[in-house]
Amino acid sequence: MPWRLAVTAAVVTAGATVWSATVATQGVSARGFLLILFVAGLPLLARDAPAAFTRLCLLTGIVLLWVSLIGAGFGLRPVIAASLALLAASVADRDELPGGWSVALAGALLLGLLPLASCLYL
Repeated sequence: MPWRLAVTAAVVTAGATVWSATVATQGVSARGFLLILFVAGLPLLARDAPAAFTRLCLLTGIVLLWVSLIGAGFGLRPVIAASLALLAASVADRDELPGGWSVALAGALLLGLLPLASCLYL
């Protein structure tokens, strides 16, 4: 489960990088997003070392959260999702997969928080 969350964080950041390179006309350049993509992908290098993977997820999640909050006005809002996924990966249990109720609760929270987050940014 933590590995999937880290891959999801890298995919979200890769999507933001592609969007920035093709659509965005102002804000953070594609090179800036490539640097952020590199940072988001760091935990993927430590797949075989569980302790290092957990520490890297926590460290990069915190760094990306600060970067995304500071750079929200410059187009770094999609990185917030990647940082939260990395923080969740740092505390996820490797041996036990989430049950149906926890997945449903996480989906409901996500659907409930997205409109609230968009209202706060507008």
